Amino acid sequence: MHQVRSVQHRDELPRLASLINAFIPHQFSASGTFDLSRTDLRIGHSSYGDEHTHLYETQGYAYDPAIQLLQKTTITTVSSADLLDQEIPKEVINLKLDAGIKECLTVGVRGVLGTCTYFAFSNFDRRLTDKLRTVMQILGPHLHLAYMRATSWADHAQPISKLLTLTDREAEIMRWVAEGKTNWEISVILHVSLNTIKFHLKNVYQKLGGVENRWAAVAQWQNAAHIHRSASNGYHPSVTVKRRSS
Repeated sequence: MHQVRSVQHRDELPRLASLINAFIPHQFSASGTFDLSRTDLRIGHSSYGDEHTHLYETQGYAYDPAIQLLQKTTITTVSSADLLDQEIPKEVINLKLDAGIKECLTVGVRGVLGTCTYFAFSNFDRRLTDKLRTVMQILGPHLHLAYMRATSWADHAQPISKLLTLTDREAEIMRWVAEGKTNWEISVILHVSLNTIKFHLKNVYQKLGGVENRWAAVAQWQNAAHIHRSASNGYHPSVTVKRRSS
């Protein structure tokens, strides 16, 4: 996660795939954005080759299970493996075969304001499919924010449209979550009940745009903190921490 946060510019996008490659070696990868309002896929980085990338970006994406799930559900992170009963047209299958693509997993991460990110990985050990899905469930929100940051998303004030306010306690809990502590461990550290921690996290999730799990919350919170630090250098603040006595 720390390495993902270091990706700041468009020319560093290949690093996102290389970080995943350390867990699950693969031959091809791509990343881009999918706009829900315009039904538009734009690839920012691809190692699939220019021809296949163009064909997929203009036509093939419409048949991608991950893209379809982004349009039909509200789940934060989806993958092509989540929609196994979809019938893929023969033309799309032939397109993949012509490009030398065998195993493939595509992942969509839902963002705010209808802008989602898209990641594809191909030609990996099929036995590692479940591991790849798990890795992307954890790192997907972080890759999403890194991609948007690297493509000047934050510069256009799109990531968090509302003022984010966390209390001291909420910020403290998020620091422990980012350290990998469980809810029970945090309750012991802070000497409060487990239910209290859960209530605080529920509020944090809502403030962070309705995220669904702790990994997505950490990603959004760290991105918010990055924007807040940028404010001290002249960028308009998007985040404040609301002080409240215990």
